[in-house]
Amino acid sequence: MQRKKSLLTKDIVLTALAAALLSAGKQALAAIPNVEVVTLLIMLYAACLKPQIAFIATGIFIVIECFIWGVHTWVLAYVIHWNFVAFMTFLLARVFKLKNRFIYLAFTIVVTAAFGVLTTLIDSIIGAGRTGRSFSLIFTITYMRGIYFYIVHVVGNAAFNIVLFAPMRMLLDKLMIKYYGRDVFLKEEDAATAIKRAERAEVPPSELTENAESGKIDKVADASQTSEDARENNSKR
Repeated sequence: MQRKKSLLTKDIVLTALAAALLSAGKQALAAIPNVEVVTLLIMLYAACLKPQIAFIATGIFIVIECFIWGVHTWVLAYVIHWNFVAFMTFLLARVFKLKNRFIYLAFTIVVTAAFGVLTTLIDSIIGAGRTGRSFSLIFTITYMRGIYFYIVHVVGNAAFNIVLFAPMRMLLDKLMIKYYGRDVFLKEEDAATAIKRAERAEVPPSELTENAESGKIDKVADASQTSEDARENNSKR
């Protein structure tokens, strides 16, 4: 019971810190139009932290933005876009366990470009409903008017991803193992995955989870026993 309370406390603290970093990063670059680190941070959270922490921190960030800027059409875009970024990164990193940095770069470029389309789409639907004008006309005019900012957004996020995503992902993996403890953070992974993840985080083999090490030993023992049984069967023949 005490251990569960300790883990819950760590989760709450980490969620608050993650949300605070999102808001601080957003405000720090607010003076530069369409340059942000929110995409990078949410991708890192989804790739390295517990899924619930990544999604809750994202939700808190959106709520904080509403308090700062008020509620408008962009809130709907934020809810759709940022949760999609977190969910897709979780699939790529934690479900499919993809490591190639160029996959995440391509995803960053595509999803950032899609954000401009999404915001324009929402504004155009609302504008067409209010004015009765052609949706396609409003969409084309609105998008072309902001295309410079969309290009800046894509280039900025691509640059952040190329420079920071891979090294920060390795750093966060290492920090999470230290923060939660090796037995807790790696316990849900099989032996091979836990060992690879610890190696990527530069954790010495002696600091791997007991489950991972025992699983590795058991696999070796099973393989040895299988080979011995095969030799005995061949000798009997």
